[in-house]
Amino acid sequence: MTPTRPHIAPAGSYTVTQASTLLGISRKTLRRYESAGLVVAHLNQLGRRKYSGRELIRLWEINY
Repeated sequence: MTPTRPHIAPAGSYTVTQASTLLGISRKTLRRYESAGLVVAHLNQLGRRKYSGRELIRLWEINY
């Protein structure tokens, strides 16, 4: 049975913690997916990773 997709706004911007919580994966796994090229993070003004809602939706669809 496929889990229900979490509410992710396509135009939203999410931190590593927010994204991993929404996707039900660890922060380390999310960073591994980024290293493998499955998801792209953009750096904010403070140099912290931010993931677009579209990227997270796409990643969720790959996983489930």
